[in-house]
Amino acid sequence: MVVLPGCAPETVRISYRPVVGHAAVYRTSVRAVTVTSVGDEAPRRRVATSVLTARHRVLESGPDGALVEVQLHQQAAARATFVVRFDRTGLLREVRRTEGIPAEALGDLGVSEILPAAAAVPPRRPLAPGDNWAIGAPVRVVAAGPGTARRVGRGRLVALAVAEGRPVARVDSSYRLPVRRTAADTGGRLALEGTLATRARVAYDLDDDEVSTVDARTSGRLTLTLLPPAGVPGVAVPGTLDVEVSSSSRRVG
Repeated sequence: MVVLPGCAPETVRISYRPVVGHAAVYRTSVRAVTVTSVGDEAPRRRVATSVLTARHRVLESGPDGALVEVQLHQQAAARATFVVRFDRTGLLREVRRTEGIPAEALGDLGVSEILPAAAAVPPRRPLAPGDNWAIGAPVRVVAAGPGTARRVGRGRLVALAVAEGRPVARVDSSYRLPVRRTAADTGGRLALEGTLATRARVAYDLDDDEVSTVDARTSGRLTLTLLPPAGVPGVAVPGTLDVEVSSSSRRVG
């Protein structure tokens, strides 16, 4: 993420111009709380904590943005590889594929946990503290099956400051992302549909042009339907899934 001096005092211009081959490593601590209610069964509450390591490597870079390979490792789980496309502002435009584990196996994880650089989407104009902007663009997700989702929200440049002796730009964002997917479950299939809302604070390191930290919280209630296996007759059982995910990402290399 390249941050250039703006044309007015106390302004910055945040633009995504990575160099091919550039690499960055992020470590993310995640706490996810889910409450599942299915049919007449008593609600089941689950609390899970994990530490993720995401290694980003720029494959292509040009006037329209960049193609980035993301290797995600979640403790003892298999490593997943994504190929994602960002536009010039750092807006996530496409998730091309997933290798290693299926996309649904990522469970409660969202954009902020997997792709810290996509947690905020600054515009290309010079920004001063207090400036805000709209977030709204389709994201094509090929990894979990062809489809398009639209992330909608707002961003705001909170402050230009110094943290641990380095200049940073702090950006707040809030957005909503629709969820619609079907995953294999024990004895059948699980269909989820609804919207997740995320609030995130992102710090951009102005010395070396990288996102340095992201603190995010995602929550929402999804409609859950337990379906019989494909091709097997049976009755669909309705339910709900309440999700609350808190995460803290730090660049470590």
